[in-house]
Amino acid sequence: MTITEPAKQKRTPRFKRVAKGKISLNSRDIEIIKHVHRYRFLTSKHITALINGNDQAIIRRLGLLYHAGYLDRPREQIRERFYGSNPMIYALGNKGADLLADMFATARAKIDWTTKNKEVGSVFLEHSLMVANFMVCLEVACQRKGIKLIRPEEVLDEMPAREVKGGSLFGWNIAVKRQAGGKTKEIKIGVIPDSVFGLEFKNGEAAYFFLEADRSNMPIVRSSFDKSSFLKKLLAYWQSYDSGLIKKIYGFGKPRVLTLTISQERINSMIAANQEIDPRHTGYRIFYFAKADNFDVSKPENIFAKVWINGRQEASSLMD
Repeated sequence: MTITEPAKQKRTPRFKRVAKGKISLNSRDIEIIKHVHRYRFLTSKHITALINGNDQAIIRRLGLLYHAGYLDRPREQIRERFYGSNPMIYALGNKGADLLADMFATARAKIDWTTKNKEVGSVFLEHSLMVANFMVCLEVACQRKGIKLIRPEEVLDEMPAREVKGGSLFGWNIAVKRQAGGKTKEIKIGVIPDSVFGLEFKNGEAAYFFLEADRSNMPIVRSSFDKSSFLKKLLAYWQSYDSGLIKKIYGFGKPRVLTLTISQERINSMIAANQEIDPRHTGYRIFYFAKADNFDVSKPENIFAKVWINGRQEASSLMD
């Protein structure tokens, strides 16, 4: 008896689109595209955490949306640091951008998203994913705990009217002073948070936060105050709060500045810098620090645990 082996099914390329016929979009597809647009880059693990349904069915759908041009797969993820067993990373595709513009009047600049996504470098991709991972964990945790997440666009809607001449709508400039060598030096610093959000708790009270994602690309302290450093960023945030500038720009009171970073050693150095800018050398409590790998969509509620260390080296929670 002759046994004929079944023909091996040809595997669909991961980074080359293959025509699969016309796709009929459903409401879940539209939600997926909206989430990817909001966060710039999301992994399949992030998307299955955000979207209700069978994980494998959603992952198969992501493949269809990619090949149909609604989503894209940045080629930078082919690098070893992203590839292997890691989940696929998705970005917005041109047809996805067109869809959002048609359905929701989303601004559609003359951007070729395929080209834009090809030009993404590893530093930008890693930084964006650090922010996205935190925000996805936060969104899922808020849903489970009955806490209202006040998204950046809602914060923007609530901000007092002001004139912005280019740059980020959330950014601002402040002149900060620094004592060095017996002299006082003043320098203007621009502040652009990686994200801004609020939490409205069940009792009706709200808290607001600025998010900074640090991948150890910036020195914490430098010999020259003219050069960029994390200490300058802390000083700019503190003086913006202490002078009432944040209140004037955003309309909310005491915020907290959350910094995600990659190691405990880095956190220790940041706390030391925070204590240095405080004349009392005790540190400011508005600064919170945590390792980015504390947060994973498999256990999003950890975002509200006491995994944060404030500027006075106290274990803290976002709900404190």
